[in-house]
Amino acid sequence: MHYPTVIVNGISVRVDHDGRYSLNDLHAAAVMKGEATESQRPGEFLKSRQIKRFCRALSDATKIASVRTIKGGKEQGSWGLELIAIRYAAWLKPEFEIRVYNTFREAVLNGVSNMTRLNRLDLLIANETKEVSKCARTMNKWGVGGRKKLLSGVRDRIIDQMDPDMVAIMQGAAK
Repeated sequence: MHYPTVIVNGISVRVDHDGRYSLNDLHAAAVMKGEATESQRPGEFLKSRQIKRFCRALSDATKIASVRTIKGGKEQGSWGLELIAIRYAAWLKPEFEIRVYNTFREAVLNGVSNMTRLNRLDLLIANETKEVSKCARTMNKWGVGGRKKLLSGVRDRIIDQMDPDMVAIMQGAAK
């Protein structure tokens, strides 16, 4: 499944293959705008008993780990599902929560809008393909050995039955 990439305060918030967002990226975005302090790191947020209960309930509801902490490496840090990310943003500052919530909502709505546009485009392609196929069948019936040959043969027979002088006059008038 593809999860939307979100950008908060100009910082792209990474998302893993299970839909967990980097809380460290959110922290960096908040610190950059003065909406969080260095001491409000994701690890401090995740220590709260209330947050631990919420994470367990969310994990039970979604059947995946709602939080993942990675120590060391390229992907190190704390990662949380969208609801955890929004809870973390609220813990930092209410205004930041509103911005993060609206950013996630906009990403989802854009995804729905793109799906609608894609479905309409697919329908248009299918309809035009039918039209082109119909035109191709008509052209195929017209081409070599088809209706054009039949009509040309009838025309030639009519000309053969006409007076040769009349044919010359008709061909001169056609030019």
